[in-house]
Amino acid sequence: MKEKPIFEEVFAHLIRQPNLGRKLLIGSALSFIPIVNLFAFGYLYRFAAQLRRTGQLSLPEWTDWAGLFADGLKFAVVWLAYWLLPLVVGMSLATGFCALGLGALAYVFMASVFLVASVLFCAALYRLQMRSNYRDLLDVMLIARMSYMQAAEFILPVLVFAGICAFAVPLYGFAFFAGFLLSSDSDQLVLPLA
Repeated sequence: MKEKPIFEEVFAHLIRQPNLGRKLLIGSALSFIPIVNLFAFGYLYRFAAQLRRTGQLSLPEWTDWAGLFADGLKFAVVWLAYWLLPLVVGMSLATGFCALGLGALAYVFMASVFLVASVLFCAALYRLQMRSNYRDLLDVMLIARMSYMQAAEFILPVLVFAGICAFAVPLYGFAFFAGFLLSSDSDQLVLPLA
């Protein structure tokens, strides 16, 4: 059985991709604009799907814009349900903690929610791409179990994603595009190929 590459190998291979700067610049710029960011989401969706199908870590070209938009809608469904929704609920609870004078607890809670939501997102994206059936996203318990079983392998990519987001907040388009690029490639390498 072929051993799965470690995150450091994936990261090193990713930064050696041809035209990485141009591809990151396009994705980052598109990520700044609502609705237009669906093209960037589609790129990330295609990258993860291609990696799952072929096992080869290569960034696709920015072509077939209509297809990118359609794939972006698929990515957006997973992103909204398994990443953004948990963060919004977590922020509501954290606001309650702050109102009770528990600001430090609110910070730790939100950091935990961010990490858990990122792992859930990776598992849910993988689950959708297995059969392209949106009903698979309704099996929240299975996605949670997948996330729990692979949590140790997701820690480093998710922490890198969190670091990029924290460091590059003013450049949030870059932070989210680059961060999701790293986490969406990690889910395909970590989760068993189906």
